[in-house]
Amino acid sequence: MIKGNEPVLILLLSAVLFVGHTYADHHQLWTDKEVYQVWYDENLEQPIKVSYWVKDRPKNVDRKGMNFYKEKDFHTSDDKDYYKNVWDKGHMAPAAHFSDSEENLKATFSYLNSALQHEKLNRGAWRFLEAAVRKWSKEELLFVENYIFFSESSLVLDSGATVPDGFQKNIEFTESGRTKCFFFTNEAPDMKWHEHEVECMKMPKPIANIRG
Repeated sequence: MIKGNEPVLILLLSAVLFVGHTYADHHQLWTDKEVYQVWYDENLEQPIKVSYWVKDRPKNVDRKGMNFYKEKDFHTSDDKDYYKNVWDKGHMAPAAHFSDSEENLKATFSYLNSALQHEKLNRGAWRFLEAAVRKWSKEELLFVENYIFFSESSLVLDSGATVPDGFQKNIEFTESGRTKCFFFTNEAPDMKWHEHEVECMKMPKPIANIRG
């Protein structure tokens, strides 16, 4: 369990509280996509929390040919925010977790589920952690909460979307009662995925208006 990132995490926890209280009345929304729930900030054009259950699902469909799509009545990021830069369209609810049906897989390609995530994080340590979660789900049902952190100094792209400062994945093992939490700053990681494990802390609950 790492200690080096914990001061950064505490700082970002304060930051996300600031963001939540600032934008909750008009910009933060909650919606249920059935396979995941998302708290979304339209001012940031980014999700701030995504939660979902992970169970041992069979892979019945492939993501080939699927593209991210915008949602009616939601102001989100779009293709131009990810054009010719280091930011991937990072699935917060992973496509690989929900490839048991075309409907479930397609739901993960909503821009409501996409965060500006550094390409080396998304394709590296974050992806390996998601693979570990799928392996753990073969033994018991998991509940996962992804928190996306912002601050007053977060990078705002010329295209309008705000780049997250960091990400935390909290994992609850529902049968054994264990928990695991992992924190990543939004940059190319210099440690293995398991070296990003941190002490689980109580997270602030986003305030959001229901839509959808």
